[in-house]
Amino acid sequence: MPEMAKEPAVRTILASVGRGGLNRSEDVRMVQALLNRYIRPPQPALVVNGVVDSRLLAALEAFQRRVVRMRRPDGRVEPGSQTFSALASQAEQPATPHQ
Repeated sequence: MPEMAKEPAVRTILASVGRGGLNRSEDVRMVQALLNRYIRPPQPALVVNGVVDSRLLAALEAFQRRVVRMRRPDGRVEPGSQTFSALASQAEQPATPHQ
């Protein structure tokens, strides 16, 4: 039987990611990858390594401020939260080249 091509599907995170979160490596990698779809040059992409660092927190807070429109970004993503929903919906849209 031929192997079916796997479609990139957005799963969910199982626990909180970011400031004060549980920060499971798999969940952090997913958030890093989703945030990378939002980051535009000249900002460098996040390294998808499963480690929470200051760049991830800054990118997450910027995303919450600009896209989620949070007045006080908390730098944290919870499963099923408004922030995660916004990240996931960003991923469902085709990536567009930018200058």
